[in-house]
Amino acid sequence: MDTLYKTIEKLCEGKGIRPGRLCDDSKLSRGLMTDLKMGRKKSVSAQTAQKIATYFQVTVAQLLGQEEL
Repeated sequence: MDTLYKTIEKLCEGKGIRPGRLCDDSKLSRGLMTDLKMGRKKSVSAQTAQKIATYFQVTVAQLLGQEEL
């Protein structure tokens, strides 16, 4: 199973952006992406997961690796 960061990274690649752009556009902390990338965090709040999923037009289940993208 992919980590949350790897899934976000894959979605960013598909959209042609970097994770920092996601943060700027979604008003999320860049530190959050760093923590996910470095393994200091393994998950995000439900609200944050929904923001990210909405940004990429996927379900939260897809974002969390519970369903295929």
